[in-house]
Parts: sequence; structure tokens; C-alpha cells
Amino acid sequence: MTLEDIQHFCDSNNYDLRLRPVGGSRWIDQKCTPDVVWSISDFVLNFLDTNGDDAEFTANDIWHSDYAEQTIAETFSKPGTTEKSAKKEYDKVFGQPLRMLCFAGIIYDVLPGSRHRYKVVRKDILEFIAKNDLNSLRFLQTYIESVLKQSNLWDVFNDLFNYQDPGHFSTLKTAFSDFYHRYTSIIKQLEINRIFPKVLNPLAYKYQKKGTVNGRLSKNIIIRSDLMYNRDNFRDVYRDKPRGITRQDWLLLHPKIDVRKGYFEQMMSKAKRNLGDSIRIYRNNLSELTNFSQTHTDLEPARHIHHIFPKNEFPEIMHYVENLIALTPNQHLLFAHPNNNTQIVSSEAQKELLIAKTCSIQQNLSNGVEEPLYEFGKFLFVLKTGWDDESVLEIPENEYADVIHAINVHYAEQI
Repeated sequence: MTLEDIQHFCDSNNYDLRLRPVGGSRWIDQKCTPDVVWSISDFVLNFLDTNGDDAEFTANDIWHSDYAEQTIAETFSKPGTTEKSAKKEYDKVFGQPLRMLCFAGIIYDVLPGSRHRYKVVRKDILEFIAKNDLNSLRFLQTYIESVLKQSNLWDVFNDLFNYQDPGHFSTLKTAFSDFYHRYTSIIKQLEINRIFPKVLNPLAYKYQKKGTVNGRLSKNIIIRSDLMYNRDNFRDVYRDKPRGITRQDWLLLHPKIDVRKGYFEQMMSKAKRNLGDSIRIYRNNLSELTNFSQTHTDLEPARHIHHIFPKNEFPEIMHYVENLIALTPNQHLLFAHPNNNTQIVSSEAQKELLIAKTCSIQQNLSNGVEEPLYEFGKFLFVLKTGWDDESVLEIPENEYADVIHAINVHYAEQI
């Protein structure tokens, strides 16, 4: 499933809100942010894994599934799903993305009305969204733009992107509000105002433009963290960390920082499953180290997923699939962690694993057979974070030989 496939899917559906005034009212909503839509999609797929692809479900079924209850409180820094104090918030967090996915044609409402009982009709697209929050964002951008174009609303949005001034922003906001009052069942202005950023800002980010913050034209170009329900992330937390101070010490010095670890744990679990599936489907369960090393020839199945840079030291990249490598049990517990001591990371092993990972990424992105799993830029960010070295970000796109050279140079003095 590629972004082109997502575009074709959206183009083939009727999203004209003028023709669906009631059902189209919830085509997008306040909680339809990339991270929430990704998380709920992941919960739905996990529900299908347990109950079968043809299983029907309500928002409550997903809400109270074991997987959601295990992760949702930490994922969104809210009380547990059984807490009465969180019921109203969770009703939106689970219900709104499902209604959006229903309007988009990814799931189907088999019991339209107040209860809404759903069934997945395009699991492949749901899997695309559930891969990570970047895929979720890409889907939202494609979907939102398709809805606006089909509903004859695109031109006024495009005008703002071309003329970034308060006058065009006011014109857009008025046109958006008038459209909602005329063609949807949502009449409360406050609710419309809360939906507006969820429509404008993903597109503003796509086109590197100003969007809306606090009801006004933003002073700056919209960045990715502006789009998220969970605004705090590890990259923001460590942005001002001086070199020479460990991440653990930095957090101790800034105890008021709220790091939502559960969200990254959920993303990490998903990344591990994605990597495991890719190794099973395309690599015959062969370890990445075995596949790209002449000295490690263990032919046992690659059942272990190892963090090249340990997650306890580098939590901001623990969910990057570019920081994960599929190994056999012996490679993991005897080589990556000498003598089965998971507290020890061998520099020599780390070097070999990074070279193998470089080759694995190159193969995945260039052979035209495997579904793309990685991003070259993200791999550079992993190296930059693990080494605390900004210079690696200067490596040109897809220059894998330069990456391997940088790995050899970095470890030359350590081994």
C-alpha cells in the first residue's frame, strides 16, 4: 500500500459534503489528530487479530479491549479506560476517529444510529494508517484535501496558502463556518471553531505554510508537533540538552517535563511487529545480521527484535524501526549483548549491526519488491541521536556508502 494507492482510494469515493449533509457532519472532528487516528487504528487491528477480520465492533468494544486498557492511559496521559472521570474524553477519543474512518469508507456502519456498530471493509488501508503516526498524517492530508476539493471548498484554502495574511485567513474561516451551517448538522460555532484547525493545519504542514493557532493565523509555519493530541515528545524534551549531559540526568534536572512514554511504547510495539512481519514475508525469517554478514551465519529464525541504540538511553528513538534489527536468539543474547547481559552494549557489535541495518534499509527501499518500511532521513536521525553528532545529517539522500563510511569512522577509535 503506497501513498498513490491512498490517493486513488480517496479519489474513487464520494466525499462531497453537500450531498451527505447528515452523515458528512462527522467526516472529521476534534480528536482526529494523526497520533489519535493512528492509535485507534492500531487498537482496531489488534481487535481483529483476536476476533477475526469479519468481526463487528462498537467504539466501546475497542475502548475496553485488553490492548487498549493496557496502553491507553499512558499513551494519552489520561486515567484508565475504566475510570468514570475519563468517560467523556474517551468517548471522543475512540468515537470520533471511528466515525471519520466510516465516512472515509475504511470501515462500514452496519448499525447506523446512536450505537454505531462497525465492520472493517478496507483492512489494507487501515494497516497503512496503523503503521505509524506519519502514515496516519499522510492519510489525513490526502483525505482532507480530497474532501475539500469534492466539496468545492479547496479554492478558499488554497488562497490562504498563496496569500498568508489575516484578510485571507478571515475569509477562509468565514467560508468554512458558513459551509458548515449550510450543509451539515453542526450549528454551534464553538464546535466548528474546534474542528477548523484539524482541517487546516495538516494541509498547512504539508505545504509548509502558516495555519491557525488559538483561532488566529499562526505567526509561524505549522510544524508536525502542532498537529498532535500529545504535544510533548522526546525530541522536544531533549532539544535544549547540552552535549555531555546524559538524557537521564537531563530529565532529573527537569522533573516537571511530562513525557508520555506510553505513546512511544505503543509505537515501539507496532514498529517491532512491522519489522517482524517484513522479515517473515520478504526475508524468509532470516536474520538481518545473517543476511548481510559473512561472519554471522546463524540460520535460526529471527525471533528477537533488538534496539541498536538502547531504549533506556535513547527513548526518543525507541519507536523508530530504523533503530530496530531482527536477530536470532543467539545473535541477540550472545553477540549484541555479550554473555546475555542486556545492560552491556558492545561497540563492535553495534558497528556490525548498523552496517547490516544500512544494507537492510537499502535493500528494502530499492528492490521494488518489499513494501517500503524505512525512511533514509529517519535512519540518519537515529545515527545522529545515538552518536550525538549533527554532522551525520549532512549525508545526501540515499548515499548508503557514505553512511557505512560514517559508521566505520565513528567506531574506529572505540574498537
